[in-house]
Amino acid sequence: MKVIYKKLPSSKIKCVATIGVFDGIHLGHRFILEKLKRLAERQNLPSLAITFDIPPQILLERINRPRSDKFHGFLTDMEDKKNIFASIGINYLWFLKTNKSFLGFSGKEFIEYLFQYFSPKHLLVGEDFRFGYKGKSGIRYLEKISTKHGFNVTVLKKIRKSGKIVSSSLLRHLIKNAAFGKIKNFLDRDYFIKGKIVKGSGLGKTLGYPTVNIDYDGYVIPLSGVYAAIIEVDNRRYLCAVNIGERPTINKSAEKILEAHIINFKRNIRGKKIKLHFIKRIRNEKKFFSRENLIKAIANDVTHIKKRYAKFEK
Repeated sequence: MKVIYKKLPSSKIKCVATIGVFDGIHLGHRFILEKLKRLAERQNLPSLAITFDIPPQILLERINRPRSDKFHGFLTDMEDKKNIFASIGINYLWFLKTNKSFLGFSGKEFIEYLFQYFSPKHLLVGEDFRFGYKGKSGIRYLEKISTKHGFNVTVLKKIRKSGKIVSSSLLRHLIKNAAFGKIKNFLDRDYFIKGKIVKGSGLGKTLGYPTVNIDYDGYVIPLSGVYAAIIEVDNRRYLCAVNIGERPTINKSAEKILEAHIINFKRNIRGKKIKLHFIKRIRNEKKFFSRENLIKAIANDVTHIKKRYAKFEK
């Protein structure tokens, strides 16, 4: 698979294409991509998926409502998108640069920009596909200009599973509510976040349970609470107890913190990049009336997680 990002093609490439954010690359996205692959093969043309380096909604939320609770984060980074698209067998993957100027393009400007570099003979899109400034253009506009630009349009309906429409918003809802058992039904893989170990306050160490602080860099994370999880460090898996929240008992934080106590682990991994797989929500985050009660609760959490979830390390 050829990835196109900063260096654009020097001549137009004939292809069969699809356009979308593809955040999460869930079962609905896979349905479109498999259709794309088969249609391209039948027409003896390469397949092209056009997506974004940053989901446009993220940039729009940061510009318009930088402190809005409405922003839920993304599901898949560029690296994982590349791997998944390649595994499906897509020939070209084009990451559009998401910036304020680009999001100001009209529908006409957006299409003309794409057609400078590729010449799609067939375009597959989902039934809710919108594009251009404020999403003012859609399928009707594509059909209107298809003759001029010499391409056909196929509109694919959303797919359902377990009575629900498969969508990125559904996945965000399930993650936010810690419904990890249901997520795999719609994602077809385990959900994990990536992050970097950063300097923390050292509070956990003073309590006898040292923690690592994780900069989760915009991923969707579950609601506040204590979780059993697996952390991957240098391609090895370790069981951990994760706390998400404000640490209300001691040194309450103004921002939501994600920290993990890695069980039976003593290495210094500050600066390391990690993956975090959530297994189960154990309890709510709560304020304890004393330091001793907090330590006792942490001890109970760790004992429970070791006893119940050690098998997930393998």
